[in-house]
Amino acid sequence: MTMTTPETITGKINPQELTQSRLQLHYAVQYIAITGAALVEPLPDDSHTSMVWNPVLEAFVGSTIQAVQPFQIALKPVSLTLILIDHENNTIASLPLHGKTMLEGLDWLQQEISKLGADASKIVLSNYPPDDFPDHPLAHGAFFDASQELALRELTDYYISAHRLLQTIVTTNENASAIYIWPHNFDIATVITLPGSKNGNPSTVGVGLSPGDTSYQEPYWYVSPSPYPDTANLPTLEGQAFWHTQHWVGAVLRASQFTENPNAQTRQQQVATFLDSAVKASITLLKSESFAEV
Repeated sequence: MTMTTPETITGKINPQELTQSRLQLHYAVQYIAITGAALVEPLPDDSHTSMVWNPVLEAFVGSTIQAVQPFQIALKPVSLTLILIDHENNTIASLPLHGKTMLEGLDWLQQEISKLGADASKIVLSNYPPDDFPDHPLAHGAFFDASQELALRELTDYYISAHRLLQTIVTTNENASAIYIWPHNFDIATVITLPGSKNGNPSTVGVGLSPGDTSYQEPYWYVSPSPYPDTANLPTLEGQAFWHTQHWVGAVLRASQFTENPNAQTRQQQVATFLDSAVKASITLLKSESFAEV
């Protein structure tokens, strides 16, 4: 499996200094999720609330909403601009979120969606369980802040890079799922389902990029086998990666481990080497009979 990544991630910004911009984005994409939750036919895996990366628009884009005029909700991350688009990616309406609150964004969204013939009254802000979603002043009436454009650009480039890498995995593995960006944890990921099952459950390998979370306050790549393997004898990984074993099990490569290399091509190779070794190691582990509870 040969992989390449774009030379977009500059590494000029310390990955651990992207947290505030990441949280701005995480809250902004909730408009896509809540619209999908309210107006798209529910799916068992909740993918109707997810989004994809649109490389043409350089935006996060949600599911198509059936209305008098069908549309999709999108977010341009660099400028924190919420947009409604038609099936040809043309902008129907847009709202720069900078200086707006979550409620102001919701009011605008409901007004614009109503014009298109959908029941916008169904759209409500998310109510995640306590301690299950990052808290932020935005949840309590603060304003969106798009002033950190360089950080937002850098985070966008992580998603661009991840989308291209994951596309390679999907196109070379018939058992890989579509690439989704999940609003709850903001990961961009695919899931490889292995043939057969263990105790009636499928064995899978999740491959993705997290922009940062409570595990690591910086972007990181992960490859996570399920069910979780016994952590006593995990194999060595390539690319300076390591195994995360607290609360979940997976191979991890943090951004600070590859952006420290000034050569973009070397960074690309390090990520590709990590993914190759981690996917192979995870598949091998899933073929064993020993699993752990984490």
